[in-house]
Amino acid sequence: MRTIELPREAWVERLDRFGAIHEGWLVSLDVLGPDIGAQPEIRDLPLLGISAEHIEHNGTIAVSVARSATEHLTHRVHAATRIYIERTDEGADAALRIDSADGSAAILRFRSAVLPEAVDGVVRPRGSPSGRLPESAPPSAHSGNSLGGRVKIPQSAP
Repeated sequence: MRTIELPREAWVERLDRFGAIHEGWLVSLDVLGPDIGAQPEIRDLPLLGISAEHIEHNGTIAVSVARSATEHLTHRVHAATRIYIERTDEGADAALRIDSADGSAAILRFRSAVLPEAVDGVVRPRGSPSGRLPESAPPSAHSGNSLGGRVKIPQSAP
């Protein structure tokens, strides 16, 4: 596993992109804090999106999930200070960590850490074979969306 810190000036675009790539994927979110320990907030619900607001001031990050077709839940992290993406050795996103000024952290984990191209129904952006931003690309270099959450099972040769 390796961890990548997102630069604050790229939060809005990178989180929009991250949420679009993983839209519909099952996620869990835990809040870690010095006074509360680890508290589960979300368990195995489909991700709707992630957004950054007011990053030039206090920085609020919103993580939205679906409870049903008509009901959603949003967890907000206020006064965000740092954001990290944890990736597997294969390059698949495994988790997103959002640190807050109060010493707490929200950790969003995927039920399955797989590369976007291994998920059935992915619409890949032009020029991006993997459907995700390379670490060195500017945040606005690509756009796209991911649909569904089923993993493709490779067919064996007859």
